Parts: sequence; structure tokens; C-alpha cells
Amino acid sequence: MDANTGEACPPTAQHAVREGRCAAENIAATLRGTARRAFAFTALGKMGLLGHRSAVAEVFGLKLSGFLAWWLWRTVYLMKLPGLDRKIRVAVDWTLDLLLPSDIVQLRTDRAVSIRREHFEAGQAIFREGDHGDWLYIIEEGEVEVRKQVAGEGEVPIRRLGPGDCFGEIALLGDHVRTASTHSLTSADVLAIDRDACQALLSTLPPLRDFFNRLVEERVGMRPESRADGHAMELAERPQ
Repeated sequence: MDANTGEACPPTAQHAVREGRCAAENIAATLRGTARRAFAFTALGKMGLLGHRSAVAEVFGLKLSGFLAWWLWRTVYLMKLPGLDRKIRVAVDWTLDLLLPSDIVQLRTDRAVSIRREHFEAGQAIFREGDHGDWLYIIEEGEVEVRKQVAGEGEVPIRRLGPGDCFGEIALLGDHVRTASTHSLTSADVLAIDRDACQALLSTLPPLRDFFNRLVEERVGMRPESRADGHAMELAERPQ
């Protein structure tokens, strides 16, 4: 907390460096049995790099933008670098960047496959109808509800899923948008598998592919005639 304002200090280097020094001095004061001091610091300014040799800055109340702010940002950055050798290398590199065109290189753009765990609180939307289907979800803990937009009724609950159930497979395997929404009924932990990882698993394990084919056929083929209140239900994630 800043003793001048009573508010939390912003997470910037100028505050962090001074907070660290104040914390070290207070630890030493505690060990010596002397008085500690509250942290108080008025920010010198703030800067933001925009790219293309342009930036914005506010220093001691003076607002700058464009090339001048960009030059000031680089100057401050260079001053803060530790070591003379590092300063010289960076200064030379930046000077050459001003005089010579950019060196174009080829970057690897392949996206790594991903399997990750996600947590959702009760009532939180996992995905919504119309979203692009990039992930398959498997429930580890908690309950999830699948809802479908019905004309004149809004979102209608059509399925409740629990641990061991999966969802999102129809849009992902069919390569189209989500045709239903999914919300967590309780606090839920799920295993999320992206499209590439899912396709890799299905192409490597035929039994797993057969399981998902049967699951899709079952869910697409199900047509419950009515809800408990008598209104018609539609199947979740039916392809358009």
C-alpha cells in the first residue's frame, strides 16, 4: 500500500524496485529493533510501446506520443539495463535498426497439440451456441448442463452430464459451430482436448474412434418427445 494515497501500488518496475528496498530496510529495522517506515512513492510517469517506432508516455505530468515518446521509452530502457557491455550491444542494435531495413525470417507457426485441465464455477458458461468447436471436454468432477435455443422459449435444458461424460464432440468432429450451449451446474473440473490432439487420438486408436462415432449417432438420433413441462425438446449440438 502507498502511504501517500492509501491505495495498492501498480505493478510497475519503478514501484517494485522501491518497494523491495523499503521491505529490505524494514526487515533490517525489525532485526535491530528500530522503527520501520511505511512505503510511499509518487510515480515518475508511465510509458507504453505501440510498435512501428511509436509510443505514448506521461512523464512528470507531461504527455507525449509518437516518435519522441518511443525514443524516450528506449532511452529509459537502455539506462535501466545492467552492465556496460549489455548497454553497448543493445544501443548498437537499436542504432542499426534505425538505419537498416528489418531482417525478415521465417517463423514456425505450427500449433502444438494441447490437453489441459480447466475449472468452472457453478453457473459459468463453458461454451455458447454459435461458438467455433475447437475443444472436446471430459468431466472429471461436478455436473454440466447442455442447453438449446428454442424459438419463443429461450435456452432450454436438454441434458445433464456428470463425471466421466464428455461433451462438445459433435461440433469438433463435424467441424462446425456449436449448436448448443453448455453451463456448469456445480463447481466442475474438466479435461479439455483440442482439435489436433483429439484427431491424433482418434486416428491412432480405432476403438476410441468407434466409441465417438456411436456417441455421435446416439446423440444425433435421440429425439425426446417432451420435457417434464410438456414442451418439445431438441437434441443438443445437432448439425445444421
